[in-house]
Amino acid sequence: MPVTKSDFDPTCLGQYDDPPEILHFQWEGKRCDNFVYRYVLVDKFRPNQLDSRIKKTEEEKNLDYKQIAAKYKRCDQHQKVKPSLIKKIKKAFF
Repeated sequence: MPVTKSDFDPTCLGQYDDPPEILHFQWEGKRCDNFVYRYVLVDKFRPNQLDSRIKKTEEEKNLDYKQIAAKYKRCDQHQKVKPSLIKKIKKAFF
């Protein structure tokens, strides 16, 4: 079965009856490369516990988003920074 970008479209969230534990998205940004990104549910909040503009709780208001993400355990793969494919190609030819 061929896989297309639409299989991982982040705008098709209406297909879920219950909140999913895992989501898979493929982004089109310049620095996203050709990867599918997996997002795992790590927390949930009542609407009045989260500032809808900045997406932070009262305790998180003085933290940046990297500090907030660091509160949640990440797999070993995401602890290491991997060189992009372009860097590998440049290194091979230069």
